[in-house]
Amino acid sequence: MKKYLSIIIIFSISILKGQTLTFGEDISKYQIDEKIKVQELFDSKSKFNTKFKAEVTDVCQVKGCWMRLNIGNDIEVMVNFKDYGFFVPRDIIGKNVLVNGEANKRKISINELKHFAYDRGDSKEVINSITKPEEIFSLTANGVEILTQD
Repeated sequence: MKKYLSIIIIFSISILKGQTLTFGEDISKYQIDEKIKVQELFDSKSKFNTKFKAEVTDVCQVKGCWMRLNIGNDIEVMVNFKDYGFFVPRDIIGKNVLVNGEANKRKISINELKHFAYDRGDSKEVINSITKPEEIFSLTANGVEILTQD
C-alpha cells in the first residue's frame, strides 16, 4: 500500500511541475521579447506593448496587487494589473514569470512609494525615510503566467 501511495505522490508531483499558473488574460498568443530589447524600448519609446520573462523580486504582501521584476542590468519593472482585475500569489518572489501588457516610464509620487513600502511590510522608519519621487519602468499587465520550470 505504501509503495502505491509513494508512486501516486511522485506521479502527481511530476505532472504538476510542468504546469503554469495563469492570471488575467491568456497571453500565449503574444511573442516574447528578449529582456535586452525591453530595456532598449524603455529607453527609446514613451509607451509600447511587450511580453517578456523575468524574475519576481518583490510582491505586494497585502493582496498581491503589484510586483517588481528584474529585467537585468540592475533594472526593475514595476507591474500593476489591468483594471485591478486580478492579483498574483504573495509567495512568488524568486520565481520566473511571463508578463504581457503596456509599458512606459513614469514618475511615482512620494505617497505611492510609501504605499508600496507599506504593502511590502516595511517598517515605519523605512516608510518615513521616503522623501522624493522616483522615475520607474512600469507595466500594466493584462496577463501573467507563473512558470513552474524554466
